[in-house]
Amino acid sequence: MTAVPRHPFACIVLAAGAGTRFGGPKAEALLASGERFLDVVVGLASECGASPVVAVVPPGTRNVADGVRVIHNANAIGEQIASLRLGLAELDGEGAEGVLVWPVDHPLVRVESALAVVDAFRRTHAAVVVPTFGGRRGHPGFFARETWVELMTIDQGGAREVIARYASRVTAVPVDDAGILRDIDTRADIPHDDGWRTTDALT
Repeated sequence: MTAVPRHPFACIVLAAGAGTRFGGPKAEALLASGERFLDVVVGLASECGASPVVAVVPPGTRNVADGVRVIHNANAIGEQIASLRLGLAELDGEGAEGVLVWPVDHPLVRVESALAVVDAFRRTHAAVVVPTFGGRRGHPGFFARETWVELMTIDQGGAREVIARYASRVTAVPVDDAGILRDIDTRADIPHDDGWRTTDALT
C-alpha cells in the first residue's frame, strides 16, 4: 500500500488570464529557454510534491502535462479569484490540508522557495504562508483548508482580503530568491539569459 504523505497539499496554477499587457495569454507564453510558462510552473509544483496539481486555463490551451487536472475558465478578463474558486471547487472532495496558489506569470520561482513555504505550513500550521524577499511578499502563497470558505465567498478584495483577515496567523518565510517577486507582466520582463533557474538568487 502506498504511504499517504504527511500533510498532503495541492497546487492551483492560475493561468486563465487574457494577458492584455503581455499581448496574449501567459499560459502559452515562452521563456527565453523555449519552455512554456505553464509547463514550468506545473513542473515546479509537481517537483515540490503537490498532488493534485490543478491548472485553471483558457479554453483551447494545448498539451497540458499528464496527471494535471485542467479546468477551463472562459472569462479571461474576470477577477483572478474566480479562477481560484474553480480550482478550489475541484479540490473539494480531496484530502489536501492546504493549497499552493501559483500564478502562471511567476515561473522564475525556485523549487526550494516553494518547498520552504510548504515546510513552514507543516511546522507552524499557519492559516496562510507567504514567501518574502527583501521584506516584500511574493508567490506562491499557501492557504490552509480552513481559509477556503472565505476564499470561496468573500465579496471584495479576493485573496488579499482573506490574508488580511487572518493577519495574526500569517507566516512569512524569507527566501533568497528574487523570483518570487518576478511578475512577468510584459514581454520585456522575460529574462534573456539561460541561468534563470540556477541556485543563485536573481538580481
